[in-house]
Amino acid sequence: MEIVLLLIAGVVIYFLYNTLQDYLKNPLHQNPQNMPFGSNNADNTPINFDNPYQMQDPWVGKIKSNEFSILAAIIARVVWSDEQICLLEKQLLDEILSDMAAESKNPRLSKEELEEIVQKEQTPSISLDELCESYVALTKGEYKKRLKVVEFLFALAYADGKLEDSEQESIVDIAAYFEIANDDFNAIYNAFEKEYADELKMDLKQAKAIFELTDTNELDKAKLSEKYHNLIKQTKQNIFDNKNINKSFQDTSLTYLKEIDKAYSILLELLESKGEDTSKQEYSSNDEKQEVEQDKSRKGWDF
Repeated sequence: MEIVLLLIAGVVIYFLYNTLQDYLKNPLHQNPQNMPFGSNNADNTPINFDNPYQMQDPWVGKIKSNEFSILAAIIARVVWSDEQICLLEKQLLDEILSDMAAESKNPRLSKEELEEIVQKEQTPSISLDELCESYVALTKGEYKKRLKVVEFLFALAYADGKLEDSEQESIVDIAAYFEIANDDFNAIYNAFEKEYADELKMDLKQAKAIFELTDTNELDKAKLSEKYHNLIKQTKQNIFDNKNINKSFQDTSLTYLKEIDKAYSILLELLESKGEDTSKQEYSSNDEKQEVEQDKSRKGWDF
């Protein structure tokens, strides 16, 4: 009887041994650290942690990787909401992207990266509420920073002198997602509405004074454009500078930005009346002609 039990035990042990050997040979259970160099069966696609069963789009991951990349995508919603961009709007956008790149603590987040986000987000890849939710989470305790962003969005939208319904709708949605108080939002809204209620009046003498011109005969399109960009750069408000956190656009730069833009239009018209009409000049290339014509207002936008 004992011999029979020993035989049965031996058979069981032999069976378990063979089973263990088969298990260890299964490649699904191999340790990746022991795999041959250069062998890589892993899927490195980023995981969407909101839904771990769904892989995250690398472009979405790029946008959501940084406070300022998220903000660039949010700003793009207002930029593209009316499908056009005037010269002042383009300049203000260019300046804030420069400020964002300088402010970012991520050395790999360049102005060019932010420009790419704004450009590509003409066709949104992330819902606005998701973008704003991410931005609010990254700026927790910085309510005034979000308030300054909303104020800038109004400056951007009003750059052409009027607030389109589509622009207003986008800003209202962003402010709501940013958890901006009604009183604070209404104060900004009413201030811009009052500022742009009446058309700015200006004569040639005032325009020349703003551009520091004494002789318009020496003026050409290239010099006028360069002076315009420099004046805007000097005047615009850096909304990320702590010294501006409690200063509104109206207090620091809005009125002068309007005056610079108006003066530019007057001086450009003067050049055209003198036979300097950019549409009648000879250009070295079609690209140069297109760039000049797009200075006033353009569908689409490139850097």
